[in-house]
Amino acid sequence: MMNILSISKLQKDFNGEVLFKNISFDINSKDKVAIIGKNGTGKSTLLKMILGDETIDSGDIHRNPKAKIGYLSQSVISGAKHTLFDEMLQVFSNLLSFEKRMYDLTLELEKDPDNKELMNTYSKIEHNYSVDGGYDYLYQVDMILNKFGFKKEEYSRGIQTFSGGEKTRVAFAKLLLQKPELLILDEPTNHLDIEIIDWLEDYLNRYEGAVLIVTHDKYFISKVCRKIIEIDNFTTEVYYGTFLDYEYQKIKRYEILVRKYKKQQKEILHLQSFIDRFSANAKKASIAKDRQKKMDKIKRVEKPNIAKKQVKMTFEEKRSTREIILNAIDLSIGYDKPLISNINFTMRGYEKLAIVGPNGTGKTTLLKVIEQKLLPLKGKIEFLREYKIGYFDQNQETLHLQKTIFEEIHDYHPMYTVKDVRSVAARFLFFNEDLDKPISILSGGERVRLVLLLLMLEDPELLILDEPTNHLDIETKDIIEDVLSQFTGPIIFVSHDRYFINKIATKIVHLSTTEAIEFEGSYDQFKDQESKTVIKKTRTRNIREKKINFEKEISLLEKNIKKLTKEIEIKKEETFKEENYSDHMISNSLNDKITELEEVLHEKEHDYLDLLEKSEREEV
Repeated sequence: MMNILSISKLQKDFNGEVLFKNISFDINSKDKVAIIGKNGTGKSTLLKMILGDETIDSGDIHRNPKAKIGYLSQSVISGAKHTLFDEMLQVFSNLLSFEKRMYDLTLELEKDPDNKELMNTYSKIEHNYSVDGGYDYLYQVDMILNKFGFKKEEYSRGIQTFSGGEKTRVAFAKLLLQKPELLILDEPTNHLDIEIIDWLEDYLNRYEGAVLIVTHDKYFISKVCRKIIEIDNFTTEVYYGTFLDYEYQKIKRYEILVRKYKKQQKEILHLQSFIDRFSANAKKASIAKDRQKKMDKIKRVEKPNIAKKQVKMTFEEKRSTREIILNAIDLSIGYDKPLISNINFTMRGYEKLAIVGPNGTGKTTLLKVIEQKLLPLKGKIEFLREYKIGYFDQNQETLHLQKTIFEEIHDYHPMYTVKDVRSVAARFLFFNEDLDKPISILSGGERVRLVLLLLMLEDPELLILDEPTNHLDIETKDIIEDVLSQFTGPIIFVSHDRYFINKIATKIVHLSTTEAIEFEGSYDQFKDQESKTVIKKTRTRNIREKKINFEKEISLLEKNIKKLTKEIEIKKEETFKEENYSDHMISNSLNDKITELEEVLHEKEHDYLDLLEKSEREEV
């Protein structure tokens, strides 16, 4: 096992204040590691130090010089004027060089077909080309781009025409094609569809190199990582296993530390009592001195922090009902034209409904239709009666930033006394001088707690939430999960956070580009059912397929691929001839033909790889 990264006693200060100290851990080949911690504990700073973009105040970082480190950022993109496809091909420059050399040798062999030296040279280069993935790389490019949501017609688009989010996906795709020995990802699930994240988890689990991830996505951590490094109390603790294992181990460590602390405090108290009692006694003074020396040598155990402070709140108990409180009938939603049509689902009074699906399928639009902020293009939403609705907005736009916490609570509830305001604020961990803070300087987590507090005071009958856990650290997500788990009324929410969906949702409405699926159960149960449906469809299709002569079909495709490759090489060579490139019409015609042939070649290569996989399964 190769050691890729070794960090020892690392420290970083900002403006004389310690950000973290005594950070130590190793990363070896194939390790899948998550770095977690509250916002502001220095996770991103630690990554910058590993990458050499931030100075080290003390300690040491050793990077294995033989190991390539890849970091997800838009700087992975090497040329904004490149097309999407050309940008991906930058990864395979060595294979493109082999192809050029093989093409040149083919031309030489056409002139001198019996030249053994040329044939041997071609054979060696072709062998290296094959070993390095020459017959596979175009399939890899297609597969990765497809998984990141790029269509074939976008291959020729210039990188500069993509949006910021699309460029991040371009960079991510290119980084995965580079296959570095250590892949460093900072919040990789941000701005990705759930379907892409599901695929990414499987890909990273099979990834041959090591992966280091900074993330607040608990579901992603549980799926991918088996080593968790938590930055807490200015230093790190290393845990092994899934996120659930981490939570269990953390509680156990806390309990052990509490016992050690109490035991040590008891010993210190006993020694101090002896010293105080006998230090002035001439006969016992020497013994008291010995006790003092013993106490001075004790390595003090710091008093452990409470593992997690609990928000003490309860929504007003709602009497749950089995009646259908919401009925969506033949909905068609969108603006100028429908995003999706034929949406039908119901919701009972005790249900927690999650609206999920890829970006652009209309999740937030559906939420607006339910909230009656937007009219459907067709169909209707029927409520059993009028409900008092509590809204949770991910941007906290309802907060008045210029006000203090105290003013915000009191202005919503002017009948509250100072004592009342302080009492409800304390239940959400706002104490004493906290109430005098302007909302504008609050952290993301503090603002979320304030929104939840105000939401609780509204005493809503139905909660509607839009991405409630976006950009929050794990501790704040835990608070939201705990608070909403206690709400006995119905909840409708849009979220990409699968851990949150699993914990809260009892029903799923999944939107795609073609249909809306209503499913009773958790997200994991929905994915399991979806997987079984796909397997069933695949098996049904396979039964209908005729027996394939794999050897014959593979041989035929190999011949077609070689023929197409040669045709493309000849056409490309023709473009370099003066009589062709100087004539605009001939030049365009040749380039169009090359593009057409390359598309056919890509399809044949796809078919070839599919056949190889099928033949291997048949053999098994």
